[in-house]
Amino acid sequence: MKKGKNMELAPGQNTAIGNNNIEVRLAYTQKNSFYSDIDASAFLLDANEKVSGDLDMIFFNQPQNANQSVVMKSGAGAAVFSINLAAIPAAVNKIAVTVVIDGKDTLDGLQELTLTCDGHRFPVPIAGRTEKALIVGHIYRHNGLWKLRAVGQGFNGGLQPLAEHFGVDVSAPEPTPTPTPAPTPTPTVSLEKKLAKTPKLVSLAKPITVSLEKHRLKDVRAQVAFVLDASGSMTGQFKRGNVQAVLERVTALAVQFDDDGAMPVWAFGEKFKRYDDVTLDNVEGYIDRIRNDGKRSMWEVLPGLGGTNNEPPVLEAINQEFKDSTLPVYVVFITDGGISKTRLIKEKLRESSQLPIFFKFLGLGGSNYGILEKLDTFSDRLVDNTHFFPVDNYEKVSDEALYDRLLIEFREWIDTAKEKRILR
Repeated sequence: MKKGKNMELAPGQNTAIGNNNIEVRLAYTQKNSFYSDIDASAFLLDANEKVSGDLDMIFFNQPQNANQSVVMKSGAGAAVFSINLAAIPAAVNKIAVTVVIDGKDTLDGLQELTLTCDGHRFPVPIAGRTEKALIVGHIYRHNGLWKLRAVGQGFNGGLQPLAEHFGVDVSAPEPTPTPTPAPTPTPTVSLEKKLAKTPKLVSLAKPITVSLEKHRLKDVRAQVAFVLDASGSMTGQFKRGNVQAVLERVTALAVQFDDDGAMPVWAFGEKFKRYDDVTLDNVEGYIDRIRNDGKRSMWEVLPGLGGTNNEPPVLEAINQEFKDSTLPVYVVFITDGGISKTRLIKEKLRESSQLPIFFKFLGLGGSNYGILEKLDTFSDRLVDNTHFFPVDNYEKVSDEALYDRLLIEFREWIDTAKEKRILR
């Protein structure tokens, strides 16, 4: 068998590992029809293929073993196991790296599943597979050295039977008394019916529902907030009605996410201001009303805010407003660019990454988006809690496309925030 870096492995093949400190990375993408959760785990096994204790199972609730020689970190689309082979207990003969699908889907619902380790790559064959669990690979001792074997062995059942297979003691829950029957729940009101009080928004129910299902967000409850750039360069977007149109579409989404029916709104120029919450009762004509509420200088879009960009103070206000929220907070922040206060913006976003806040930055027909265009490389924060997308010509963007782009990465952030105990 060919040895060397960047070698692609087939099921059953093995190769030597050349380093004591390695990363085993499981990366996966999902088909559009996939709505389940994906859980990676690792089991430290003795010569009998069993764990010596429950601490030898590494998973989302226990991301490291006793001496931290194996540490797992999970994020959107991947799980990484950092392993110090020199520190692995002598009784451990093998580390089984596994993946489990928690939900109605099977392995065939994945588009791709790949294990990489020490320069080697194992693309797991998953097409047509009906199992929900998989032993992806083994890191094992052989003649005093460590080796990697590509496995790809399917396993029936979920995480519990897989753990029991490796000897983890999964205790059955204590029997509980028969509970008093709960009151009959109030029937869920469809989004279309909720929007009926504002007839011009009713047509948004279908594209919202389709996008929510696609991004596994249909049952998510969240607080929604709206922030708009009111610097002088935004004048055209206000006059053409694009700001009002975006506000209406986010309001319809907020009605789905948050049952209280009220969405906080901020605007900023050189200064910032919080305005009356938007509801279905007041959303029509909202932007014109706040534009005409007071005298504006020739450089101002909204009275009293000034004509230049100053994002950090409003970001700080949002952090303070929602720092203790018990719900995920989804903030839609629209701007036409002119971003210059990079250091202070990064500071406020770094602070927000420890809070239950996700920022969706929407570039509206502008330029010079600065740090917003580089958020994917901004790694100096607890979690990635931001996403940016530009719309060069809002009038030509369909509602379906807009909602798809608005909802990208929100589910992944929720999952990661729960792992980091930012959300409960």
